[in-house]
Amino acid sequence: MVGIKGLGGIPEPKSERPAKVRDEKARDVGRAEQAKDDLLISSEAQAAASIAKTLQDIQATPGVRADRVAVARQHIEQGDYKRPEVVAKVAEKISKYLP
Repeated sequence: MVGIKGLGGIPEPKSERPAKVRDEKARDVGRAEQAKDDLLISSEAQAAASIAKTLQDIQATPGVRADRVAVARQHIEQGDYKRPEVVAKVAEKISKYLP
């Protein structure tokens, strides 16, 4: 029986890796594409992180006056800011900072 060893006397190229190794690698790539990790953060956790960051920023800011914050907290607890004239004045001042 006569065998053909390539065209024009040039031998056929041989694979660098055995077929078994190539097939295993292809399967591993397929598994890696299927196995994806996800990270889901609840809205409650996101809100808590936002509040914690805000508090950290406030504590790091040297311009915050604790005495003024305490007075404002006392007024809030007494309900002083619920009066219509106070609400209108606060809304007027806040509107200066809105676009």
